[in-house]
Amino acid sequence: MINDTIICPHCNKSIPLSRALSHQMIETQKKEIEAALEKQRQEILTTQQQREKQLIESAQKKAQDSLQLTIRDKENESRELRNQNKTLQEQMLELNRTLRQIRSDSESMRLEFQKKFLESEEKIKHNATKKIQEEYDLKILEKDKKLADALKLVNEYKQKIEQGSQQLQGEVLELELEEKFKSTFVLDDIAPVAKGVRGGDIIQTVRNRTHTDCGKIIWEFKRTKAWSHEWIVKLRDDQRRVGADIAVLISNILPPTIAKFGTVDGIWVGDFESAVGLSTALRANLIDITSVKTSQVNREEKLEVLHEYISGVEFKHKVEAIVEAFSFMQDELEREKRWFATKWARQERSIRRVIDQTLSMHGALQGIMGKALPDIEDKKQINVDAVIDENIEEQKLF
Repeated sequence: MINDTIICPHCNKSIPLSRALSHQMIETQKKEIEAALEKQRQEILTTQQQREKQLIESAQKKAQDSLQLTIRDKENESRELRNQNKTLQEQMLELNRTLRQIRSDSESMRLEFQKKFLESEEKIKHNATKKIQEEYDLKILEKDKKLADALKLVNEYKQKIEQGSQQLQGEVLELELEEKFKSTFVLDDIAPVAKGVRGGDIIQTVRNRTHTDCGKIIWEFKRTKAWSHEWIVKLRDDQRRVGADIAVLISNILPPTIAKFGTVDGIWVGDFESAVGLSTALRANLIDITSVKTSQVNREEKLEVLHEYISGVEFKHKVEAIVEAFSFMQDELEREKRWFATKWARQERSIRRVIDQTLSMHGALQGIMGKALPDIEDKKQINVDAVIDENIEEQKLF
């Protein structure tokens, strides 16, 4: 039998061989494991120490950088404060110099002013009256200027009102001619055409002394910036629509071929100044035609003669003469109106100057004589103004 035991070197006892081998192997593995664990622990410890060292070094570097940045910032701040302090000191020095200069200048000015005041005191007393008079004259001039400006403003407003819009001017002229027709041709029926209704602006029904209708004249009024031939075409259509015998177009702008009045394609055309004169001639024509129509003796022959007369140059010249005479009278009236307006304006200015000079002289004398010189009665001033207002009212009537 094979001996499977061995003697333990420690205790000198016999132990089975398998047990001894097993125990030896375990011990060997245990040592190896413990050695491996110790190595791993040492590696981990080393790694941890290195990491801690890196963190410490990084923190120290950051702290050192921050400290250096703070130190530089403080140094810059200190440098800026020193510069500011230096600037403030310089400004304070400059301010002190300025204050000293101001005090010196102020004292010099005070002394100079006092000197001049003492030197000019007598002169001021001597010129006091003259200065007061100059101030008074200046106030008078200011009032005159204000009055002139007011009159100018009134004239501007008057011009704006007179000018107005083109439509308003046309309506005003239409109404004015309508009233002139009614006052001049009292036997005729002057009927304005309603706005928006086609058929001209005024229908004039001509009547003779026996109140017999002799025919119709259709009137169209235009106030624009340029002439248009379409007005002629439209007025001819309106003439047919209302059955008028004669059509007249009155405009502030005439075609190049017409100076004051004339015919364009069978339509009478004229300016506003020629309207009443042209109506006088045309209605006389219609009355003559009616008289011929009512005559039974040689009726056809008279009509033919009358038609030739109306279509001839002689009748045209007579119509032109009538209208020209009327236009001349209107121009003469306008010239007289302008002459009177200029005359009254000159008189008003002269009266105002007399009043102003009188009041100025009275004020100067009253300043010398005091209460001994009586005041000017207000009634006299009112009467003078009444004369001026009366002249103005007479001017308005024209």
